[in-house]
Parts: sequence; structure tokens; C-alpha cells
Amino acid sequence: MEETPTALAALVARIDRTALAEGMLATFRTAIPGYERLPDTVVRGQILDIIRDNLDLCLDWVAGGAPPSTERFAEFRASAKNRATEGMPLEDLLRAYRMGGTAAWKVLVAEADADAAAGERDALPRAAELVMEYLDRATGTVAEAYLEERSHLVSEEERGLRALLDVLLAGEPPAAGHHATAERLGFVVAGEHAVFAVGLPGEGARAHARVAAGLRGGGTLALTEGDRVVGLAAVGRAPGTALPPEAVAVVDAAVARDDLAASLADVRLGLDVAVRAGRTGAIALPELALEVLLARAPRVAADLRRRALAPLGEGELLETVTTYVELRRDRKRTAELLHIHPNTLDHRLRRVRELTGLSLDVPEDLTTVVLALRAPA
Repeated sequence: MEETPTALAALVARIDRTALAEGMLATFRTAIPGYERLPDTVVRGQILDIIRDNLDLCLDWVAGGAPPSTERFAEFRASAKNRATEGMPLEDLLRAYRMGGTAAWKVLVAEADADAAAGERDALPRAAELVMEYLDRATGTVAEAYLEERSHLVSEEERGLRALLDVLLAGEPPAAGHHATAERLGFVVAGEHAVFAVGLPGEGARAHARVAAGLRGGGTLALTEGDRVVGLAAVGRAPGTALPPEAVAVVDAAVARDDLAASLADVRLGLDVAVRAGRTGAIALPELALEVLLARAPRVAADLRRRALAPLGEGELLETVTTYVELRRDRKRTAELLHIHPNTLDHRLRRVRELTGLSLDVPEDLTTVVLALRAPA
């Protein structure tokens, strides 16, 4: 007969770790500036994995497992070093661990309230001890790794560059120290600047740091933000030909200082869109205007796809609509490309109208379909 599980083991077993991890991630992104700035590829990849691994180690220990060994913290050390390379403040990193520990503790208390008869509430003090001890071990490990990496990567010059970027984005007048930093870089502070974001799909923080350093060599203010590089360039100096062939760069038009922060938010989102689409090379932000607008309203975008495309399925009707729109509603060219008779094309378009209630001859309906085709699946 199997051994009766302890009160804490039974309590931990009822916790939905996936939902808890997602909740923590959402809180980090809204409450901690350093996490809000990270690209989606890092957040939905490495950060979410680290959150879940932390939860597993902590809750497994609370449930009666063995204390986590030093080797189990290796991935956390690597993640902390990446955050250090990106320039995330150590306080932001440690705050995430504190908030995560608080969230886990609240869930344990709530679950114990639901089944107090099992003696679980009496076991909560021991759970608190284990959660606090786990946090002490984890934060000590990540802080050590973070500081070790920053000692290698962060110089006074880099801190000066970040301060220069921050003051320009804030629309504040640069001080004498900022002007000195810009002069050493060869960066012209006065006038308009083009904001850009660069990504190397599949590469980590170190590769992006090398790209940022290369761009700075050309007099461009460029800094890393996780799996991307962002910065400002004087007119005519935007990144492009100097980047590796696998890189993708999204560049906005030159704007005045008051618009730099808004422009940076747009190019960050544009880079996420371009990476998901598998684009490479330099892309002007206006080329991604529709995708960026839709990315800012994911629920609206999803509703557009459901209304305009879902009724068509994945077969010939969807292919017909896609081709017809791409060819600017050229009936003859569409029929030729699809190897069908024009009358067959007309029949398919009528079927599309019947299924969706949208006619590609009506401007409002055509706009809906175009947006739906651009919306992320």
C-alpha cells in the first residue's frame, strides 16, 4: 500500500503550476520596468521557463522533496548573466524573485483554506520556512552571477551610454556628462534622430552585444535589451548594410526628441512582428504599420481572423482570397496564378461572401479582410 502523503504534499499537489507561472509572468511585465522592456521572444521563452523551474524546485521541496542542489541553479545563473548583459537593474531581477515567492505563498495559503480539515493549515509555518529558505538560496545565487557578469561587461562608458539614451528618451536636456559621452561616441545630440531596433533570431545576449558594439563604432547610440539592440541614429546613419545577413532591423523615420520614446515603443513592437514573420534585412517601420496596429490590439486582431477567415477553412477559398487581395483584386491575374477559369474565381468569391457576409467589392469589407490577413494567427 502506498504511503499516505503528508499534508504539505497533498496541498502542493493541488496547485496549478502552469497557471501560477503565467500569473507571475503577467505581474512581472506590468510591475517591473526591466521585464516590461524585454522582447516577447525572451519573455515567452527563457523567462517563463525560469519561472516554472523556480516553482518546481521550490514547491517540490515544500512537498517533502530534497533541497535543490547547486547544480539545479545553473540555468538561473545563466539567466541572471543575460539580464546583466541587457542592463536590467539588479533590483528588478531580485524583485521578481520576491514577488514570485509572495505569489507562491499566497497560493499555498489559499489552498490550505480550502481544505483545513486535512491539517494543512498547521503545516503552513513549515511551508513558510521552506519558501523563505528557497528564496534566500535562489536570490543569493542569481545576485552573485549577475554581479560577476556585470563586472566583465559594464564599464563606466557603457553606463554613460545608457544614461545618455535615457535622458534623450525622457526629453530632458542633456547635462555636461551626457555631451561628453556623445562626443566620445561621435554621436550628434542635436537635431532629429531615427530610432531603430535590431534582432538576430536564434542568437543570445552576447551576439546582440557584439552588434551593439559594432554600431557604436559607427557613431550610433546602440545598446542591448535582451535578444535585441535598440538605439538612435543621426539622419543617414541608420543601421542596415553593417549588420550580419541574418539580422533584421526595423527603423523609424527621424523624429524630434519629444517623440523618441513613442518611436522606440513602435520599433520594438515592429521588430517582434518582423521576427515572427521570418523577415530579414532593414525594414522601414511604415512597411509594418498594419501589423503593428494589430499587435497593439490582439483581441481585435483575433476577432478579425475569426470573422473573416475562419469560415473559409484552410483550403482553396482561403488561398483564393489571399491571392486575390495580394494581386489588388486583378481578376485575370488571380485566375491565371491559381490555374482556374475566371468564372470559377467568381464562383469562389461568391461563396466567400456567403460564408463570411463580406464582399471584396465593398471598401469596408475589403479593409476587414486585408486586416484579417495581416493579423497574427
